[in-house]
Amino acid sequence: MLPAQPRAGSIEIGGGLGRLYGGSFAHGNNDFFDRRVAVDDDQLQGFRVGAQLTRDWGLEVDVRRTATHLIESGGGVFPTNPTLGRSRFRHHRARRDSLLPARHFAPYLAFGAGVANMDINVPDRAGRDINRATLSAAGGARYYAARWAGVRIDVRGRATYLGTRERQEDRGAFDSGRWLTGVEIAGGIFVAFGGK
Repeated sequence: MLPAQPRAGSIEIGGGLGRLYGGSFAHGNNDFFDRRVAVDDDQLQGFRVGAQLTRDWGLEVDVRRTATHLIESGGGVFPTNPTLGRSRFRHHRARRDSLLPARHFAPYLAFGAGVANMDINVPDRAGRDINRATLSAAGGARYYAARWAGVRIDVRGRATYLGTRERQEDRGAFDSGRWLTGVEIAGGIFVAFGGK
C-alpha cells in the first residue's frame, strides 16, 4: 500500500491554532503614539483553503487572526510593560507552496503576499481597520494520516509595510522602521477532497 501524499487536483480545507510573537511599531510610523510601541505575544487562530496544482506545487489562501495588546517596554532590572491599548490583527494571504514529499510527510516552503488588517483600539477612530500590504515566508510540514486527512505545522515570518515614517525619523527606502515584523507558529488539522 502506497503512503498517503498530496494529490494533484485536490482541495484541502483546514483550521488551527498557534502563537504570534509580536514585533513593534517604530517611533514615527503612526499618528497614535509618539514613541516605539511593542506588540505583545498572543494566541492566533485561522483557517485555510488550498489547491494542489501538481504533486509538488500548490496555492492556498489563509486567514489568521490575533487579539492582543500594545505595550510600552520599560527599562531597568524589573521593567514594567504598561498596556497602551488593545489591537486585533487579521492577515489575509495567498501563498504558493513547494513540496518535497517523503512517504506520509510533505515538508514545504511557502511564500505569500496579502493584506493585514490592523484594528488599533485608540480614541481616534482613524485607528480602526487600517489595511496594509504584507509579505510572508514559511517552512513547515504536513502529515497525511490518510489520503483525505492529516495535520500540519509551520513557522512563518511576516512583514507588514507601514509606509514612510515622519520626515525627521525616516531613513529612506531601506528603513526597517517602515515595517512591522513578527513570527507565527501554528498547527492544525485538514481534510482533502478530490484529486488524481
